[in-house]
Amino acid sequence: MLTQEQKYTDEYDIIPVRVTIKDRTEFLETIRKTGEKYGVTIVCLNRNMIAGFEHVKTALIHAIRAWKEDRMIARSLEIEVLLYAAGTRQTGQIGPFGPEKGSNDCYLCIIPPKPEAVASLLERMEEVRDEDWNVMSGEKKGKMIEFFGITPEELEVTGPDRLTDLIRERCALLAVNR
Repeated sequence: MLTQEQKYTDEYDIIPVRVTIKDRTEFLETIRKTGEKYGVTIVCLNRNMIAGFEHVKTALIHAIRAWKEDRMIARSLEIEVLLYAAGTRQTGQIGPFGPEKGSNDCYLCIIPPKPEAVASLLERMEEVRDEDWNVMSGEKKGKMIEFFGITPEELEVTGPDRLTDLIRERCALLAVNR
């Protein structure tokens, strides 16, 4: 279950959604046009590559800060968020962090929050309210450890229950390793 604290801030909304995408290009174009219509930036982060709400928040905080300070790596805030979520400067590595053709569970991020943009987007998506998106299966943990290059030594020192913190650290280090 989500708490209001997990979902909303003054700078962004994070809403867990389920959406079926028939044509990825058409879906992304619709998202872009919706963003333009309401004056917001919209990013859909693939739940399969995200270690929960704290991971999303970390990516958003750092990307928004880089945007405000005119220090972005990318040319758009959408790509900047994806780069921070992936903890990389390489745009070629961010593909798995976005939505794909077929059924998707995504963290829908709207920067800045606008209720009318949310309402418009939720006409095409289903908000997921009855699942804990902070829980990771063993398979997902393995995938995350491999993608983010987390070593057995790091897990031993911090403990396996701190995997999300290690992933968030990778995201934050992107700002340092420029």
